[in-house]
Amino acid sequence: MTPEQEQWLIQAIQELQASQRELQASQRELQAAQQELRLVQQNQQVLIQELREGQAMLAQFFREALDRFDERTRAIERRTEAVERRTEALERRTDQMAEEMREIRQEIRDLRRDFLERR
Repeated sequence: MTPEQEQWLIQAIQELQASQRELQASQRELQAAQQELRLVQQNQQVLIQELREGQAMLAQFFREALDRFDERTRAIERRTEAVERRTEALERRTDQMAEEMREIRQEIRDLRRDFLERR
């Protein structure tokens, strides 16, 4: 082998070794990036799970709040119906009393008339 060929071969080997070192460094960087990506994905999964749990808690809170609201609404409706029934009863009693008052006035008029006629 000629000195030029030998020199060229040495240079080619050195370049190959340098390329291999660069490749190994790139592979280490890739592995580190992959590890970081796995950590990010794990964190993302944890966050997604926490989000789902939070949504479930929020949904439960709203269901309970709506149930309480419905319960209060029904209680108000029951009280309103009771007040309406009492009001209707009072209106009927007022009408009866008004009729009784008319009857009493008529009786008083009749009694006056009878009294005046007997005099």
